[in-house]
Amino acid sequence: MHLTDADCPPLDKRNPEVVCDYQMCIGALMYLTCITRGDCSFAVNQCARFMSNPGPSHIAAARRILRYLAESRSLGLTYTKDAGDPCLASTDRASIPNHITASADADHAGGKDRRSVSGWAVMLNGAMVTWSSKRQQVKAISSTESEFYAVSQCALDCVYLRRMLDMMGYRQSRTTWIAQDNADCIYLVKGAGMYNRAKHIDTRIYRVRELSSGDAPEVEVYKIAGEFQPADIFTKGLPRAAFERHRSTLMGEHN
Repeated sequence: MHLTDADCPPLDKRNPEVVCDYQMCIGALMYLTCITRGDCSFAVNQCARFMSNPGPSHIAAARRILRYLAESRSLGLTYTKDAGDPCLASTDRASIPNHITASADADHAGGKDRRSVSGWAVMLNGAMVTWSSKRQQVKAISSTESEFYAVSQCALDCVYLRRMLDMMGYRQSRTTWIAQDNADCIYLVKGAGMYNRAKHIDTRIYRVRELSSGDAPEVEVYKIAGEFQPADIFTKGLPRAAFERHRSTLMGEHN
């Protein structure tokens, strides 16, 4: 479900009290999603787009988020010293303690304005330490392009965290692996052809190629099945089973 402005009241008929209450509610929810409850990021960001003029559907969505939080108030981020990234369990990559990994995904042109939504999370010792759910600034013309944008933004976050951990005394001895479920996107990151289909993409996005190339790459994008892509939770509304599975992976409930 993508919220729209279809039921927003005319600007001259807005109820100031309703608008104020809605803004206070969404502001509190945004704080919560930034601190511990990243599983609500997509839903809260959908509601935040209508802060100045909410309609009945937006208020109903905010109440639904509040009910969900009330029912799951015991959930939080759980880190375990010897925990690895569960995304790597189905691959030949072995996770090690204090080693960051990540997953990145995108929902292509899902909203009314046809802008894609990027979502990614960086994992450390069994749970995510940073995450994001945001609309892309440009309109991607293909799902591969939207996924490429998401991976590029995720890679920059990974490099920042690698530098931070290095300063804290936890130097990353291995490449940071980023899970991605789009094979063409991985192909594009590696720079193998596809120039004619990607020559319009802003050059700054190609930074991920530099980070994933050379003798000692800082990041590496690998293929993961779509059903096991935890970053999917940041890009769209999901069925309950899929949502809870990804939430468990990201928040450390599996430990």
